[in-house]
Amino acid sequence: MPFGSVSRKLCCALAWGMALFSSVLVAEPQTLALLDNRFRIDHAVDEITILVRRDIGSAPVVVVQPDGSKWYAERHPESVRWSVTQSSDMIQIRQPTPGPWQLVGAVEPGSEVRLMTDINLAHDAFPETIYRGQRLKLTAEIQGDSDRIEMRDFYQQLEWNVIIHSANRPGDENFAAGPYRIGTYYDDGEGLDERPHDGIFTANLNFDYPVGLYELQMSVENPVFSRQTRQSVTIIPQPLRMRVEGEPNDGYQLVLDIEPEVIPRTLHLALSVQTPEHSAVELVITPSQFTQRIALPMLNQHGNYVISGQVVGTRNTGNEFYLELPSLSVYVSPPLPPPLQQQELATLAMERALVQEQRAREKVLWVVGIVNILLLVLGCLVLALWRKRQRSYQRLMSQPAPEADLTPEEVDMTELVSDLSPKKST
Repeated sequence: MPFGSVSRKLCCALAWGMALFSSVLVAEPQTLALLDNRFRIDHAVDEITILVRRDIGSAPVVVVQPDGSKWYAERHPESVRWSVTQSSDMIQIRQPTPGPWQLVGAVEPGSEVRLMTDINLAHDAFPETIYRGQRLKLTAEIQGDSDRIEMRDFYQQLEWNVIIHSANRPGDENFAAGPYRIGTYYDDGEGLDERPHDGIFTANLNFDYPVGLYELQMSVENPVFSRQTRQSVTIIPQPLRMRVEGEPNDGYQLVLDIEPEVIPRTLHLALSVQTPEHSAVELVITPSQFTQRIALPMLNQHGNYVISGQVVGTRNTGNEFYLELPSLSVYVSPPLPPPLQQQELATLAMERALVQEQRAREKVLWVVGIVNILLLVLGCLVLALWRKRQRSYQRLMSQPAPEADLTPEEVDMTELVSDLSPKKST
């Protein structure tokens, strides 16, 4: 036999063997059709995750093991994890017992039990640089054995979190900022999500945070599993700025300043001007140069105006973006009154003089009144003190004087001598 023929046969045999071995390693997820809500697990399975659909609003299923013992959503071993929604159960079992298993409950007709040995998170990568206020359409999905899980109300079992915090790069506006929870993912057919319950989750994220370098962490979990990814992102300033210039008599203009990193003709702005009467005027603008001026004839009355909207465009690198522009408030002052005539100025001066004279007169009256009141109070106090002193003096004078011993100097000796001298007889 020629050597070339032997080598070709050997190569074919090796290729066939490798293909067979690869088919064993990369097996499709095992999907079991329910027969009277029963299925079988073989001895080669170390861990499985069971997904089962139920009637909406029905109770969780009861899992019956090969030996007849039962597990419930609220009572099961620690090696079992169980997640429940209104219409589905997700059950993870480690080291399941080989043999026939059964589900007892309101399982939907035609429902399948998927036995998965691995669950992964697959998602669109975040761009390295993101404009502040940029809206991104990013998708993610939960895969069981590399196959997307599609189940009604499966999104209710999952808790998504996208968190950013500052990387503390010196000089950044966001230094030491965060953490911020910037949004989540949905599979409900609303917002940016295209179809409900198709297993494709769409992001609803808010990047309106200070400019700088961030560390981003995306996680998804439920009672059965938990997965997360990390990466660095940089929030950069918006490439478009708006301002309003002008005067009431000359009219107002909206001025757009566009950064060189953006192609002006690729920008499309959808703006809304909120008037003081709470009506809205729509503006659709496609600029043609890096500094564009647009007339604002609707700013014709005094009051507060608010300009807001969105812009889509393309960067020089070819990347498209969608931005929520920050609201711009503009206050239009009322027009100045016409200059006064000479007679009106004289009348106004006379009125001001009369007002000042009246105020001065009132001030004098107040001062005189206060002085009179003070004098009256002071006179009352003096009178009260004088009366009190008079009463004290009168009480003192009405009391009898005490008798005191006389001194020799105070004795009248003339009366005593006259009493002792002999009287003449007549």
